[in-house]
Amino acid sequence: MEGFKITGYNKSNTQLDFENEQNTMISYNTIRSDYFKKNIKWLTAALIVATVIIFHFTYINPVYLVSDNGTGVSTLQPYRFICTINWTLFSTGTYLIIYFIRSILMRVTPTLKEYISNEINNIGFKIQEKRKSWIIFLILNSISVLSIFLLEFKVISFNNFIFNTLFKGFLIIYLSISLILPVIWRISYDRFTVKLKKNYQINIVPNYRIRKSKTQNYQLLGIYFTSNRIAFKFNKNKKRLYNEITESRWLPKKKKLLISKYGGYFFLRFNEFSTPSNIQKQFLNIVLALKEWEELCNKIYK
Repeated sequence: MEGFKITGYNKSNTQLDFENEQNTMISYNTIRSDYFKKNIKWLTAALIVATVIIFHFTYINPVYLVSDNGTGVSTLQPYRFICTINWTLFSTGTYLIIYFIRSILMRVTPTLKEYISNEINNIGFKIQEKRKSWIIFLILNSISVLSIFLLEFKVISFNNFIFNTLFKGFLIIYLSISLILPVIWRISYDRFTVKLKKNYQINIVPNYRIRKSKTQNYQLLGIYFTSNRIAFKFNKNKKRLYNEITESRWLPKKKKLLISKYGGYFFLRFNEFSTPSNIQKQFLNIVLALKEWEELCNKIYK
């Protein structure tokens, strides 16, 4: 949502309810159940691809014998499509493994996402989900597979040695990028954000224990909010202004948050923590901190 416009509070209408201890326990179990369902889906996909890869390289002979009638000597030749098949299996398997590991670490489930979205929407903001990494992987890898396929069938070929070498070198670089880029995107950018202004956004990171506690009936579910980079940490004037706003609004320090990896070591970011029943109030606190930061920076530095 553009700007810092704030509307009134409203209650969420979802299947999660954190108004009392009993409902909180039920909601927590619902979130855990969704978490396992989501990851079982991706684990199943990863296991299917792994099984196909193992079967392919174990039982399907990638070469066959070709007899030379003139000499009577048999030579080994690769099957058609073997490079295309190998790359498809390798790239898909690698990406699914990374996707599954990242899915385990991310604690966002459909019901939790709906609950947080409603809480944020009810105060006039909207959660935006950045372009998903699997779409990027699908597009880039389709081009890779097509290029290898055309190369195997000699649809793309160069008689000139230099051109042939340059094309193969370019293809190798592109194949690496087509696999590395979706993985980096998955690790770094597959998360939920709230757009405030052109230069400001807030990332939302839920956190909770997967295993049940032996001493508690339910686990505390935490919602972490962190802004984008607002200033270089070694700018003393802005660091002082940042500390004043952080202290006046009781914002937690980065080192106390589990999302410190998003804070970086060289940049300042505002951070906030909330329980499920207090999302709107704590979210508005970090929004107002950003608004105060913008107003003071405009006044002091412009």
